[in-house]
Amino acid sequence: MTATTAGGGLPAEVVAAFAIDGRFVAAERHGNGHINDTWAASFEGGRVRVRYLVQRLNAHVFPDPEALVANIARVTAHVRRRLEAAGLRDVERRVLTLVPTRAGGHLHRDERGEAWRAYVFIEGARSHDRAATIEQAREVARAFGSFQSLLLDYDGPRLNETLPGFHDTRRRLATFRDVLARDAHGRAAAARADIDFALAHAELAGCLLDLHVSGELPERVTHNDTKINNVLIDDATGEGLCVIDLDTVMPGLSLYDFGDLVRTAALTAAEDETDLTRVEVDVGLFAAVARGWSEALGDALLPVERAHLLTAGQLITFETGLRFLTDHLDGDRYFRIRRRGHNLDRCRTQFALLRSLEQRADELRAALAARRDEVS
Repeated sequence: MTATTAGGGLPAEVVAAFAIDGRFVAAERHGNGHINDTWAASFEGGRVRVRYLVQRLNAHVFPDPEALVANIARVTAHVRRRLEAAGLRDVERRVLTLVPTRAGGHLHRDERGEAWRAYVFIEGARSHDRAATIEQAREVARAFGSFQSLLLDYDGPRLNETLPGFHDTRRRLATFRDVLARDAHGRAAAARADIDFALAHAELAGCLLDLHVSGELPERVTHNDTKINNVLIDDATGEGLCVIDLDTVMPGLSLYDFGDLVRTAALTAAEDETDLTRVEVDVGLFAAVARGWSEALGDALLPVERAHLLTAGQLITFETGLRFLTDHLDGDRYFRIRRRGHNLDRCRTQFALLRSLEQRADELRAALAARRDEVS
């Protein structure tokens, strides 16, 4: 440990910047996120040890961290008020708590200009990369649906678009075509089949955007990154406890969030599975996701939203595969990789899932119809 490092590579200056009581004990890298750098830092006060999550924001991905943290502060404050009004006793475990800096606010800029923030660590709960059971898939979907439901009456300033056009799939497709035309890293030839698959599905890009432009799909406050591992599951009860990773919370469409849930919670394999014969949508998991989502949002879900649940899963799976493919062709500039060709593997998994969603569409629609019959 050097004079400038608190531990685990976490700068001492950053640790000191946040209004955390107690003596710093240790820090270690935490999680496996694609974007930001995260540490779990332990502090001791008397005989009590408390942990905090300290994160360095990726400036390439999030060029305006002040706007991002402002969104999180507004959203978590609103969710906290709603939970407290409902009389819940463990609110601090059900919504993220930003730690203020000693200078005021919730964002610290270090001497190099890098942006940092900190949260209180939620103990006794953890995230999962895949749903272990049908019930766990339902709990994850219910947690995300509840998060969106709690924000239906958000009446503060319109949230900042921290990533403008994040789910503008037409724009993603245009970026893909530009990167493909340049082929700056000479990778297109080896990905020809994947490129052809993407281009063959180009018409999918506008299916939800057109409904929004026509006024049929309303704007909501949405999470925009509803991967299954962005919900903490209570270790003791199995309840979907707290929605995390709020960096992309901003205005969006409800179906974007459901579509990403399908992509991650109803998949039978890891996101970077290389054996594509193992990649398939699980109808039971899909039905559980639809059940949890619908239970949480209830009548707030419009008929047009219910009618496009499967379409949303197909669209977001396509969009995510397209993003992985674009980043592969562009030299892996956005997503963190652990091996050569990692983003191409991720792309192929998404496209294999999309094929499965298309091939099993009748079964999935039947599962949705059965769910509607249960609640009618």
